[in-house]
Amino acid sequence: MRPVGVLSVLLAAAALAGTARPAPGGSTLSGLTQISYGCPGPQRVSEQCQRWLVFGNARFALSNGRRTTVVTSDRQGRFSIVVSPGTYRLIPLPQAHTKGGVRLSARIGAGRTTRVLVRFYGFPQMV
Repeated sequence: MRPVGVLSVLLAAAALAGTARPAPGGSTLSGLTQISYGCPGPQRVSEQCQRWLVFGNARFALSNGRRTTVVTSDRQGRFSIVVSPGTYRLIPLPQAHTKGGVRLSARIGAGRTTRVLVRFYGFPQMV
């Protein structure tokens, strides 16, 4: 299992539906939470079969170094939150069926919507 890199996660706009509009002078962080339990069966060495599923009601911490907020996605795994511009750390939190996931960094521009994909690794993992 290969960890997801920050660049592959940030600005995943093509994979995400919906458009959140930031408040005047504000910025919006929106996206999708997903979970994978690994590969459900045999695979060839060169094949990737990691299946990502929507992870509804997933929780992750959002921190800018001064303040940390816990964000929870809806039942469809979507979330949208108005934030101040800056650099944020997204930390997938342990919860039922997961011990968390890869930590991400997101740079949020003033008056812009930034979309991210927050991924969790479920357990037990199938290999």
